[in-house]
Amino acid sequence: MNNLRKLAAAGMSVALSASMIGCTPAIGAGSRNAMSVDGYDVPAGLFIYYTLQGYSEASSQLQQKNGTVPTVDDVKGANIEETDSTDWIQNKATKYCKDFVAVQREFDLIGGELTSDEKNEAVDMAEYYYAQDARLADNGISMDTMKLMAESSYKEQKIFEYYYGFEGEKGCSEEELKEYFNDNFARVKYVSISLLDSEGNKVTADQERTLRKKAEDYAHQINDKYREIDKMHEVDAVQEDYDEYVESQTTTAVEPTVIEETTTTAVEETTETTESTTTTTDPYANERIIQKNTTTTASEDSSEDTETTAVDTEDADYKFKEFVFNTLELDKATVYDYDDSTIYVVIRGDLHERMTEDDYWTESYIQYLQSMRYTEDFTKYLEEKADALSLEKNKSAYRRYAPFKLELEAET
Repeated sequence: MNNLRKLAAAGMSVALSASMIGCTPAIGAGSRNAMSVDGYDVPAGLFIYYTLQGYSEASSQLQQKNGTVPTVDDVKGANIEETDSTDWIQNKATKYCKDFVAVQREFDLIGGELTSDEKNEAVDMAEYYYAQDARLADNGISMDTMKLMAESSYKEQKIFEYYYGFEGEKGCSEEELKEYFNDNFARVKYVSISLLDSEGNKVTADQERTLRKKAEDYAHQINDKYREIDKMHEVDAVQEDYDEYVESQTTTAVEPTVIEETTTTAVEETTETTESTTTTTDPYANERIIQKNTTTTASEDSSEDTETTAVDTEDADYKFKEFVFNTLELDKATVYDYDDSTIYVVIRGDLHERMTEDDYWTESYIQYLQSMRYTEDFTKYLEEKADALSLEKNKSAYRRYAPFKLELEAET
């Protein structure tokens, strides 16, 4: 339902190996409006826009299925989900047009208004995406249509905030959202100790015992500190000691392994280890925020949030997150075998400590968490509204702007 996503999807041309040359359609009097949805006349430009998006999605599905980039003729001759490609694409375009009208109707219902800044930002957005895809102009889609789309994205956000914000009837309180944040994210800090030598080979058994003993000593060193903030600083001291150890091992130099998902960048390395000096440096340097595992994840190639792909539960990073969320105690440094070649000395801090207005409880974080928690419900809500709207198609427009009468590739 998110028009921002639809703008991006339509703006990304699918790389195709064959071109289709045709006449650029002109929006005439008999086909100026493609349909009427709940009495709202949907302009042909909007229908064409969504037809282009439907074509891109059809092409993407065929590419995923066959492993090769389809030509226009390939898409034209295909059945998608047991439906002729022309009908499938136009069904998609029709659905998206109804979604668009549902947003307009709901925005009016809540008495929504866009600020002048939001309207100006919508213009900038429209101009940006219009410049990204030459097919838009080639198919007679005007800048006014793009502005309608962009403004609709802002309207959709307003509707979401109305229902799912802190004051919304379908949302939650600020405290409840903080608990949701704490349940689904964790702040961790760790030292990664490699069990490989400088050539990438597993170290000897004696060397591994030495490294494991060092890891246990590091954990004890961190846990000897009393306050959480001092424990977090001590991880930096441990990291420094380990780096010096690695540098000293000229015949067994190793490189730390880093898990991919991080959101906190290192700020400053602590060089002091005493209780009296640790509080003078950044308490959050080198911390990482990780997100709790889910059993499925949205497909990157999918335009719909409902399409998911299975997650590899045997993946080392997946297992590490399971350990952090289900086993690792707060404020207790622990040695963890990340994989056959890496062990961590890891500690988990209290995420609530960072839920402040100048850290992880800014407006942008709040909006992100609300979106994460309620987007699925919001999408379902708007789709139900869209499905309930009456529809009257302009058959002339559907014929005139059939997918394979359009310019489906930008001219090079």
